[in-house]
Amino acid sequence: SVRPSPGGLSLGAEPKLDVSRLNLRVGRILGARRHPLADAMSVQEVDVGEETPRTVVSKLGGRTGLEELTSSGAVSPVLLCNIKACKVRGVVSQARLICCSASDDCSELLAPPPGSTPGDRVTCLNYPGEPDRELQSKQRVWDLVQPDLRVDSKGVANYKGCGFEVKGKGLCRAPSLTNCPIR
Repeated sequence: SVRPSPGGLSLGAEPKLDVSRLNLRVGRILGARRHPLADAMSVQEVDVGEETPRTVVSKLGGRTGLEELTSSGAVSPVLLCNIKACKVRGVVSQARLICCSASDDCSELLAPPPGSTPGDRVTCLNYPGEPDRELQSKQRVWDLVQPDLRVDSKGVANYKGCGFEVKGKGLCRAPSLTNCPIR
């Protein structure tokens, strides 16, 4: 039986709180430009296997050169795709680039395994399930899951020790960082 929550009657079990609720996808950066209103930010157009590319506002571009982000489509990041689109200094951002960082001035985009294509889903084997259609800000799913997201001593991205993987293609990794949080 379902017990009512302390705040009132419950309509069913609370959804589980783990990494499976995040819609993590492989992308390919098609282009990047400086944010028109914020020097420390950039705007990327990213192919995530959908009909049209997504616009993503990030803090990349200051530390990571824009040229590096756009060099012949070589950069394939992992993105959080089920966040609510929101304006960041006047530009609508439709996803979040997933990075790992050793410090405020040292961060890297998480890299999918070789052979991944835009739109491939990134999952954790021990946490099956379909992602939320859109993460609700009041549930704070990202904020509550994020402390358990880390890059291990081998550079593999994981959630509570379970590696991020693209089924049949391999594990997601940090290009050079180890033992650091994922943000």
